[in-house]
Amino acid sequence: MDKNKEICAVVVTYNRKALLQECLEALKKNKGVSNIVVINNNSTDGTKEYLDTLDSNFYIIENSSENLGGAGGFSLGMELAYKKTTADYFWIMDDDTIPTIKASQFLLEKAAILNDQFGFLCSNVRWKDSSACNIPMVAKNWPELIQSGLISVTQGTFVSILVSRESVKKYGVPTKELFIWGDDTEYTVRLTQKLDSYFVSDSIVEHKTTNNLIGISIKNDSDTRISRYYYLYRNLIFISKKYKGKKSTIKLFIHYIIYALSVLFTSKNKNWRRTFVVLKGIFAGITFNPKVKYVK
Repeated sequence: MDKNKEICAVVVTYNRKALLQECLEALKKNKGVSNIVVINNNSTDGTKEYLDTLDSNFYIIENSSENLGGAGGFSLGMELAYKKTTADYFWIMDDDTIPTIKASQFLLEKAAILNDQFGFLCSNVRWKDSSACNIPMVAKNWPELIQSGLISVTQGTFVSILVSRESVKKYGVPTKELFIWGDDTEYTVRLTQKLDSYFVSDSIVEHKTTNNLIGISIKNDSDTRISRYYYLYRNLIFISKKYKGKKSTIKLFIHYIIYALSVLFTSKNKNWRRTFVVLKGIFAGITFNPKVKYVK
């Protein structure tokens, strides 16, 4: 492993100051982290005041005057990381992601084994009780490099992924217009269209979400989160159009129409509202067509 390789971490935060502090402290202890970009999505819980106390030589802070969503935050964060640092890699994560002490070391080791020829590397994400969460989608050839501790995957989430500077230069930054949900899917699929990507089992991070999101859907999620699902279904239709073609997208559209009916009859409450959000999202996805942004 090249000891001189540097990482710039990119963290997006919104109203989770205590978790953000824990995330940043953990990142500082990780090997190779030379800078941390923090995008504050207009938090109102004292986050800005906390960020104002940090070392401006190490941290690159952007306090947005509006909530850009996760997608907008990561898009801006990676652009700033690219333009304001000379880091070889960008390590992307939410503010509730807590890397273990050797999480970056194992990512760097695998990057060296691959000679930087990868779309992205993702960590082994564990919830607070150590159960698996944010599980990436495994590729058909998943065991090909398993002897090197690498499992081939086709997509992942922005809960600890490593991307090279060269990949950002060639393939752009996350698409801000997606706002929330699916931005990580679109970006990781975009990278994997060009280069194989891998799950690194030794690189462990803890995801301190309120709930392990496995098994959570619009049918059973809390009332306060229903409207967010518009972005999920809109973005998934868009991603299918972009990467899977017309035939697959028609099948997905029909599948979601049928799913909307099941939402109407089997949701825990507010059935009509939940169904409307699904339908609104999938129809919006038909014409939604944001472009990739490249950095210079």
